[in-house]
Amino acid sequence: MPEILMGIGKAGLKESGAPDLLVIALPYPCTASFLFTDNYFKAGSVIYSERIAKETEKVRALVINSGNANCGTGEEGIVHAELMAHRVAQRLEIRHDEVLVFSTGIIGKPLPIDNVLRAIDDACSILEPLDLERASGVISTTDSFPKFDFVRKGELETFGFAKGAGMIAPSMATMLSFVFTTGDLDYETLRQLHRSVNERTFNSITVDGCESTNDSFGLISLGEVRADLKDIEDQVFEVSNTLAKKIVEDGEGATRVIKVTVKRATLEMKAREIARAVANSLLVKTAVYGRDPNWGRIASAVGSTEFPIDPFSMKIYMGSHLLYDGKPHPKAEKLAKKYLEENKEVEITVDLNEGKNSWTYYSSDIGYEYIKLNAEYHT
Repeated sequence: MPEILMGIGKAGLKESGAPDLLVIALPYPCTASFLFTDNYFKAGSVIYSERIAKETEKVRALVINSGNANCGTGEEGIVHAELMAHRVAQRLEIRHDEVLVFSTGIIGKPLPIDNVLRAIDDACSILEPLDLERASGVISTTDSFPKFDFVRKGELETFGFAKGAGMIAPSMATMLSFVFTTGDLDYETLRQLHRSVNERTFNSITVDGCESTNDSFGLISLGEVRADLKDIEDQVFEVSNTLAKKIVEDGEGATRVIKVTVKRATLEMKAREIARAVANSLLVKTAVYGRDPNWGRIASAVGSTEFPIDPFSMKIYMGSHLLYDGKPHPKAEKLAKKYLEENKEVEITVDLNEGKNSWTYYSSDIGYEYIKLNAEYHT
């Protein structure tokens, strides 16, 4: 099986002096689908790559820099992204429109392009087999651990790596993710699968409710294995969901992962919007941080969307503990508090008792450390 190669360089973008530039070289042009942030204030690399991705169905290489978002730097930011793509293409002897560019880091600082181009030269001069853990480490910013996953069923393999810890509220988290499958898919099928998986994974997580300027999620088909579409989709979902949950787990200052499930809604959109409202609620997140089973905050978030609810027929659970079903259950609150204290992943379930649709959102608690990290991040 042809190998995916990577090269690592240093452009001096991270104060730590750690590697901050990654080149991914694919063995041949591969069918690929990319999704980008919906934020109108986009990074130069997003503007450039989005333009290229609309014009081609195949890619040959990716270049990712970390420590500088290349965002808010005017037209120069787009030019710099293009220069990065051209330099990779030149060094790998491929077409420049087969290269996509991604950036993550601080907004509003000009990219020291000469240093970046030298780092690209270094990265392309020493290519080695893709190491998912090291790749994730290179593109990380405030992440406290690398994010990667690999699954296999027979000949079919799916794997990927990601970064993200803060500024997470995807609308397509700061989030970058790249997933590869050996499954053979045409572009339209890949695109449809990509969008479907994205909605249930990276588009259903939140750390702080802040949408990034640089969010990007790529799904690349290596086209080596003819497999059942359902098997490919299951693997892509598994890897994407694992990466998404790791981003939430690594939420800046987080101590708990919060799984919010809204079930038995009349509409899927209703279940999703209510789950999002609960997952994004600062009052719910701080209550979980304080190990406080405050179901009133959950109920308030449930009722805050444009979708009507019946407060007398819905039920609210924390873990298996029923806190509310039209009336409160004070005795259950003591058990729920113990549940919050003993579990790193806590589940909040809202049963609307009205239909058949459900949606799950992953979130994290939020506390003092988040404020400290983000108060000090820029300066």
